[in-house]
Amino acid sequence: MNPSMKRFLVRTSILFFFFLISGYITYDQFLPHYFEISLPISLLFFYAVTNLVHAYLLRIAEKDMPKFTARFMGMSFIKMFVYLIFGLVFALINRETAKVFLVNFLLMYICFSVLEVYEITQVVKRKK
Repeated sequence: MNPSMKRFLVRTSILFFFFLISGYITYDQFLPHYFEISLPISLLFFYAVTNLVHAYLLRIAEKDMPKFTARFMGMSFIKMFVYLIFGLVFALINRETAKVFLVNFLLMYICFSVLEVYEITQVVKRKK
């Protein structure tokens, strides 16, 4: 396995467990009536999609650096669209807890996206 991918898996796993533990503490101790089963499911979704997309981007960066920017932008658009559909479907299904779900969803989106962009930027800098 690529060392960059190993490092990314470790970092996304740390972020995953941070959200899992902080979510458990928050919803168990302070906001138990706001807990929704969709929150851990969406966390797993972010973890899986982020790692799959990053693995794909690393393969592209290794093979064809001139096409990397276009593919990165295309993959970012597709990923954002998939996240949007996922968030809307869950929010429409569970309208009574949609606000809590969307706040958590946005927090996870920001954190996982920042981590992914930072890591891919480091890889691109090393390739140049």
